[in-house]
Amino acid sequence: MIVIVIILIIAAVTAPRMLQVIDAQKLQSSAEAYSGLLQQARARAVQDNVAYQVLTANFNGSPMAYVDLAGNQTYTPGGANPDPGVQLANPITITDTGAPAGFDTVALLNTIPLNLESTPAMVDINGNASPGLAFNERGLPCQRIAAGAACKNSTTINVGGNPTQTLVAWVTYMRFTRRDGGYNWAAVTVTPAGRIKTWSYQNTSSTAGTWR
Repeated sequence: MIVIVIILIIAAVTAPRMLQVIDAQKLQSSAEAYSGLLQQARARAVQDNVAYQVLTANFNGSPMAYVDLAGNQTYTPGGANPDPGVQLANPITITDTGAPAGFDTVALLNTIPLNLESTPAMVDINGNASPGLAFNERGLPCQRIAAGAACKNSTTINVGGNPTQTLVAWVTYMRFTRRDGGYNWAAVTVTPAGRIKTWSYQNTSSTAGTWR
C-alpha cells in the first residue's frame, strides 16, 4: 500500500508537467508542418510560374492550412489537382489577436513583417479580400492589392494614416489554448528573400517572454 501511495503521489506531481510537454510538442509540430507547407507553396509557385496563396480553414472539425491552387479560397482535397495541405493540432488557431510583441520591431527579422491585420489586405485574382501570405513566380513572398494586378514583393501599407512602401515579409501566429485556459504561441516567418523560420514564444518571467 505504501508503494502504491508513493506511485500515486509521483503521478499526481508529474502528470501536469507531462501534459504541458505534450501540448508544447503539438504546437511545435504544427508550426513545423506549416513551415513545410510554405516551402511547398514557394516551390510550386516557381514550378508552375503562378502566384499561390496559403490559406487556413476548418476541415473535418480541425484547423488546417492549404495552398490555394485554384485561387478560389476553397480547400480542394481531391480531384486532378488537389490543394496541398497540412492538418494542425486542436486547439490551434491562426490569429494575430493577443500575439506577444516582438515582430512589431526590426529586432528579430531586420524588418517588420506583415500579418493578417496589415492594410491594405491581400486580394484574390477577382479582387475579393483574401488576407494572407502568397508566393510569386520567383518564389518571393508577395501581396496583390487589386484584381488583375501582379503579386509583388513590395507593397504599400498604411502606417499612422500615411501610405508607406515596404518589402513583403510575413509572420503567421499560432495560438494553442492550454488546458488551464492560457495560451502557448508559435510563429512562422518569411523574410523578403523567402527565408522561412519557425519560432516559439518562451516565457522568461511571469509578465514577459521572448521569441526564439
